[in-house]
Amino acid sequence: MYKLVVFDLDGTLCDTLSDLGNAMNFALESENLPVHPLSAYNKFVGNGINNLVKQVLMDKSADEELCKKVKAKFDAYYPLHLCDDTVAYDGISELLSELKVLGIKTAVNSNKPHNYVPTILETLFPEHDFDIAWGKRDSFERKPSPQALLEMIKLIGVEKNDVIYIGDSDVDVFTAHNAGVKVCGVEWGFRGKEELLSVGADYTAKDTVELLNIIKGIV
Repeated sequence: MYKLVVFDLDGTLCDTLSDLGNAMNFALESENLPVHPLSAYNKFVGNGINNLVKQVLMDKSADEELCKKVKAKFDAYYPLHLCDDTVAYDGISELLSELKVLGIKTAVNSNKPHNYVPTILETLFPEHDFDIAWGKRDSFERKPSPQALLEMIKLIGVEKNDVIYIGDSDVDVFTAHNAGVKVCGVEWGFRGKEELLSVGADYTAKDTVELLNIIKGIV
């Protein structure tokens, strides 16, 4: 049984796609730029806001001034609408409760700007206290750099072989492997099973029941 479970946030613990997409489409509309269907955002997100801006601007992504304008509009809108449509995935609250009962420590490591992370977690999981919950901070490179994950492991005081990382994208798989820990990809997230396996996920889970068994070592 693992002693520390580190979760990605978007696409892993909760479905944030509509709020992210709506905020970015608002920013694009504000600059008289074409918007994208919300279904397209599952391929855009995961590498931080600056990269999201470049993804949605497509052939205009080299225009640094335009990128700054769009990001500024997003940054003004998104904090006011963090949890309009964002919801926890089925079974996540129950999973977190079970991990607490088992004495397994939990953490969150996200590329989302750090100031957004506490609000989302407190709104969706008010009864669960994560041991550490970090978004992207200036002191660490963004994922797939292992810097933040390695610091979490150090602060919590466990060995790498007692840690499993849970995420939904190639970025999460690379992050875990760069840190030297096992990774389980969640099939319900933004990218799906095929991508996770193609980049080397150690496990995938179709639901939280299967995920709990992997965490407990029942595989």
